Amino acid sequence: MHSSSLRDSDFEIVSANQSVVPADYFQGYSNTRRLGLLAPNRFEGVGAVNLIMAHVTAFYNTYRATGEEFFAYPDYFTFQSREPMAAYGQFDIWPDHKSVLVGHDPIDRLNAITDRAINILLVPEGSSTPREFQRQQLAAATRLIDACYLYSPSGAVADPDLVIRCKADTLACWIKSVFDSIPDGEATAAGWLAEHSPRDILEQSFRQISLSEALSLI
Repeated sequence: MHSSSLRDSDFEIVSANQSVVPADYFQGYSNTRRLGLLAPNRFEGVGAVNLIMAHVTAFYNTYRATGEEFFAYPDYFTFQSREPMAAYGQFDIWPDHKSVLVGHDPIDRLNAITDRAINILLVPEGSSTPREFQRQQLAAATRLIDACYLYSPSGAVADPDLVIRCKADTLACWIKSVFDSIPDGEATAAGWLAEHSPRDILEQSFRQISLSEALSLI
């Protein structure tokens, strides 16, 4: 809940080449929304930190709007395929049981995603492959998942339709914590931060994709 210190003013959102204030982008956002980050190799999810934290801020805004004290964490999850799993607690994906170990089978991955009633699915870029899912799986995915985003481990996708910028100083610490949660992750953190984190502003790009495209990438 440390990240509840973030505010809409910390983010700059450009959607479809138009600047959009966060309040408009997240208009109607409910604190019951569930976000799932697919990060099979553990670390690639740092490439979506801006998108995740913008959603985290929208979540806390629903509580701030009441004017009452609160203690809550969003129902956001990571799905990882390597052990030990990286900890995304600094992204407010906490407690640790919200990081879910999944195999490499797309069917198992989709089951894990729909079992947790994910509405917003973030998938890393990769080779699109036709998948054979069962009818009831597709029905569940269609019923639950209504927003899908493509992200890149580097933070920059091809042909983006969404760009989010945020001050880098705080985010850099939270990104480093993901790498540091794995033994010997410090060198990887240093390399990523040196290559992808500017001194003042962290810019990341994304592309909204259809559910069918997202399913071909899980």
